[in-house]
Amino acid sequence: MITNDEFIKMLTFEQDVVLRLTSDLSQADSLLQPEPAGNCLNWVLGHLSVNLIDMITALDGELPADLLGLDRYLYGSDPILGEGPGVLKVQQLLDTYAQLTHTLTGRLETMSSADFDEEIDYWQGKYRRGYVAFFYFFHHTYHIGQLEQLRNLAGRTEKVI
Repeated sequence: MITNDEFIKMLTFEQDVVLRLTSDLSQADSLLQPEPAGNCLNWVLGHLSVNLIDMITALDGELPADLLGLDRYLYGSDPILGEGPGVLKVQQLLDTYAQLTHTLTGRLETMSSADFDEEIDYWQGKYRRGYVAFFYFFHHTYHIGQLEQLRNLAGRTEKVI
């Protein structure tokens, strides 16, 4: 089983990767649409924060009181095709991502192995808290991988990582 410190290390590493992959990208860059279909970088960034919320919730953590609304970025939401209601700016998305990563790593610092082993209700039945959080981590990593291609779409093809 992964330890809390290892989980924190991976989340911190992934935050650095997100910052590198979004470095110097404008709002317009974040709204470029992949062809023939798919989600733009703006949606992926927002969805990453939604995923961090899911991890915090799975670990029974408290969400920040001043959290921006992320309904536009929920699982199953319509693709973002341009500016519009609920579409956040890239810097707002990055700030929210950092805020949630800090909240999540703080929660992990206070958890014991017994906390991870506690069974909770999940959409497929009862699972260990740690398993549910790690499932969301897998999903999170999948979407971080999309950022490289979306950065390339904006003409930034340099090696980032």
